[in-house]
Amino acid sequence: MKVNYKILIKILLFAFILLFSINNSYSQFGKNKVQYKYFDWKYLQTKHFDIYFYQEGYPLAEFAAAVAESSLVSIINNTEFHIANRIPIIIFNSHNEFQQNNIIDEFLPEGVGGVTELFKNRALIPFEGNYEQFRHTIHHELVHAFMNDVFYGGSVQNIIAKNITLVFPMWFSEGMCEYLSLDGLDKGTDEYMRVGIVNDFIPPLEYIYGYLSYRAGQSFFAWISSYYGEYKIAELFRNIKTFGDVDVGFKETFKLDIQEISEKWLRELKKNYWTDITDREEVTEFSKQLTDARRTGGFYNISPVISPQGDKFVFISNRDDFFDVFLADVNTGQVIDKIIEGNTTANFEELQVLTPGVSWSPDGSKIAISVKAGDQDAIFLVDINSGRETRLPVSLNSISYVEWSPVNNKLALVGTNNKQSDIYIYDLNTKKLDNLTNDIFSDLNPGWSPDGKYIYFTSDRADYTDPALIPKDFKMWEHDLNTKNLYKIDVTTKKITRETNSRNVNDSYAQFGTDTSRYLYVSDISGISNIYMKYTDSSGTVIDKPITNSLNPIDQITLSKDGKKLLFVSLHNGAYEIFSINNPFEKNLYLNSLKPTRLVSEKYLKPDSTGISKSDSLNLPEDSTENYINKTIITDSSYAITSDSVSYLDSGKTNLTNNNDSLLISDSIFTESKIDSSKIYGEDIKINLNKRKGLPDSLSKAIKTDSIDYQNNPNFQVAENLNPDRTFKINNYKVRFSPDYVYGNALYSNFYGLQGYAQLSLSDMMGNHRLYFLSSMVIDFQNSDFAVYYFNFPHRIDYGFGAFHTARFVIFNKGHGDNLYRYRNIGMTFNASYPLSRFKRFDASLSLLRVSKENLDDSSEPIERKYLATPSISFVHDNTLPGLTAPIKGSRYNISLLASPKFTKDGVGFSSFLFDFRRYFKLADDFTLAMRWAGGASFGPNPQRFYIGGTENWINYNFENRTIPISNIEEFIFSQPGFPLRGFNYDRAAGSKYTLGNIEFRYPIIKYLILGILPIGFQDIMAVTFLDAGMAWSDNNSLKPITKIDGRYRTKDLLIGMGFGTRQIFLGLPLKFDIAWNYNLQKFSPPFYYFSLGLDF
Repeated sequence: MKVNYKILIKILLFAFILLFSINNSYSQFGKNKVQYKYFDWKYLQTKHFDIYFYQEGYPLAEFAAAVAESSLVSIINNTEFHIANRIPIIIFNSHNEFQQNNIIDEFLPEGVGGVTELFKNRALIPFEGNYEQFRHTIHHELVHAFMNDVFYGGSVQNIIAKNITLVFPMWFSEGMCEYLSLDGLDKGTDEYMRVGIVNDFIPPLEYIYGYLSYRAGQSFFAWISSYYGEYKIAELFRNIKTFGDVDVGFKETFKLDIQEISEKWLRELKKNYWTDITDREEVTEFSKQLTDARRTGGFYNISPVISPQGDKFVFISNRDDFFDVFLADVNTGQVIDKIIEGNTTANFEELQVLTPGVSWSPDGSKIAISVKAGDQDAIFLVDINSGRETRLPVSLNSISYVEWSPVNNKLALVGTNNKQSDIYIYDLNTKKLDNLTNDIFSDLNPGWSPDGKYIYFTSDRADYTDPALIPKDFKMWEHDLNTKNLYKIDVTTKKITRETNSRNVNDSYAQFGTDTSRYLYVSDISGISNIYMKYTDSSGTVIDKPITNSLNPIDQITLSKDGKKLLFVSLHNGAYEIFSINNPFEKNLYLNSLKPTRLVSEKYLKPDSTGISKSDSLNLPEDSTENYINKTIITDSSYAITSDSVSYLDSGKTNLTNNNDSLLISDSIFTESKIDSSKIYGEDIKINLNKRKGLPDSLSKAIKTDSIDYQNNPNFQVAENLNPDRTFKINNYKVRFSPDYVYGNALYSNFYGLQGYAQLSLSDMMGNHRLYFLSSMVIDFQNSDFAVYYFNFPHRIDYGFGAFHTARFVIFNKGHGDNLYRYRNIGMTFNASYPLSRFKRFDASLSLLRVSKENLDDSSEPIERKYLATPSISFVHDNTLPGLTAPIKGSRYNISLLASPKFTKDGVGFSSFLFDFRRYFKLADDFTLAMRWAGGASFGPNPQRFYIGGTENWINYNFENRTIPISNIEEFIFSQPGFPLRGFNYDRAAGSKYTLGNIEFRYPIIKYLILGILPIGFQDIMAVTFLDAGMAWSDNNSLKPITKIDGRYRTKDLLIGMGFGTRQIFLGLPLKFDIAWNYNLQKFSPPFYYFSLGLDF
């Protein structure tokens, strides 16, 4: 077949121009990652880990060192594999500071408790005030890093170089991490899976994704271990490693494929959990349901708080997609008003749904709420009637669980500063903040006694109720982190008294009515979180008994002031709902205790169990309520890299790929399997059970099994990592670049000579400094593309600069024939971005260009050259909620000024104003109305040229005048399209000014389709019905949108197009097909057909 190279060159040139135009269009939006703080990084080294920390973070790093080494031993013992490379662990003092990291380009919302990425196999872990959660996250992330190292060689580059195709399903990677980090099945997952089986919302493994991957995956591997034996986990790893395929690994290990073993697992779960129904009540049997996610949408209705008058309550819900605060009737659950709209403004960036803090003022006129607002958490007082917001001057790394005193103007709260969380009191009158507990222990869930004299709270402090009794050499990693009991503290004397005293349980949310001698609280002592009442009877005997026997876990209880109405949160039909109980203090089950679950009986009540009772209560292990909610009330951290690219990634940085495993207060994983250790390390490699090299004396006792001594692997030969006193030596962080990926290809052609392309990405450990090299070689230097860029991210102002060379070719007809022209662009560029908040920023850039136009067919024609400078500045707003292929809710806009001063005689001089406003209305699930208004105006001796018509990346395109709309250097560099205007060809109208409006109704047409003939499936095929209208002009006086011909109105300069189309992501590509007609107010044109790539505005 003969190739028409003239047409091919035209296509390539126009594709290049469109590419850069579209990239600029996409990058103009997106939320921001704001670096509010400069981090002065340090690091310490253990045998196998480099642990990075910053200001005041050494105690957390020391804790992480002990946990990491101990966790590695556990992981190796369970999988029988070893790591080949050191693993970096980056510790953050708070979740707010964790969100400022530059390693992961995506913004990490609340609910993401840790991340492991694959470029350098780094684990990023924040401390959120709860040491058991911190320990769990460290272990979980290390399983990810461990599997990355074993299966993928610890880097993206290794995957590329070795063409590794192994992919773990999310339920495997996340489930394995949870299974190994929580020592099998824990009570939180057991509770979740029980309800899931009874309510029938647990699908087979092959259909599990999102948050369910954590819980179901953990349950599955715990069942594997119990049913087949723990050794089967290591055998499964070995077979997956050997065959490089998860499906084959299961078949080899269990002689069953994933579908078959999934059916067996679900069948066993039903046998185990259905028997619980006879011994317990479902939540709807003993309480009234006030919210219904199936009717209102969303899945989270949490944090209910009853007003002092007892007639209303506030709660947090995502029924409108974002997390908002609603006011509702306490008897019916009917929503009265939306008090706070979250996730869209700087004041209410996040509502802390994992550690909610909402409370009423004593007079019922205001609520206090803890939120994320910028660099720190904050407390806002919000007037219920007017909506007026007042921020309190409280400065702590994180704030949660705010409780207003029932008798005065004081707030109790949990505050975290660096290494500890404490109970604080903030006096609204004096504006003073007082730390009541001020110790290393994790304190949670404060609640006032009715007289305001005491605060009841949850803590892991055991018997350390007196600060004077805490040893000076106390090590938190040696402490029992699984036991969280109730305590009370005298707000005057600060004396702490222990209220409950059972090991390995989670007691929380003490709530009083009018009587100070009795209260209700939540405990998971039986294995399911239920409500208990504690009081002293007339004989002086302390009674502690359950008042509910729920099959569904109960959490976040709240009592009315008179004690006659109780609200709580429970998992029901796959959603978190709010329920009510009347007169809870009068309920009597005639039981002194509840029957323990099978998990509790088998794991914690055996003779060899560590759950030794300190009282008459049962003793069981479990995570804190915060951990429980973290494992249940969270959102999916999967990121879809769709386009308007930055906005979907929620990032203000340059994103390369999405290779991150994030812990939804946990984290997801690339895993690894088994290999003969001698083949990696040599014959002498062994697990050394006698030496603990590389750890200071203070940590060695924390390692339950001895550290692994890799004799022959130089990566683990750490020198001088300890001080003479056997403490860790602290090293200053230095910027050292290392490759993230290197990729290239080259070939030689007899006709075109050397051709090839290459990409190289380098960055430092913190991702603060990045270098990119790109090249595309064609024949020689003059015909090739190459670029080098540097980006700097550690400060609030992000900036970058670079140099580039591009060569593009176009054919012009000179009257006597076609001539081939080459446009060369050599230049430098500087970009900077200053975020005002997560939702608003200023962008600025400056480009210095040397552009030439050369006739390659006629050397007698002089080469045209121009030297250009183009400064620009933009203001960007974006608070949209992303959907599958476009935003579904919120707004975004960009207002820009662009100029090119004419500083030479033959220069180009203009100034341009451009704008782009977009608004999205979610009408129902998957139904969206999108509206857009964009335009621009250019002024000066050489105004910028705008052309309208067509759509982005139109594959079967047509030009209005059958030629590319470029004739000179100015148009090559500065011409800008206005898209989409369907129903017309490219370049239908052009001028120095333009305006364009779009309205689109987007809706699904096929959710899932399997063809009967071919094994091909289609899913999430969307449709769009659209109306486009626009104008482009230069002379305002001659502009005439509509004219009248023969007494009838027709369009003149106004262009109107309408039609419909389909959208689908197929093989990772966003495919679009549109049919459109233009309309002149009298008739429609023949149809235009658009096959294109890309995402909608």
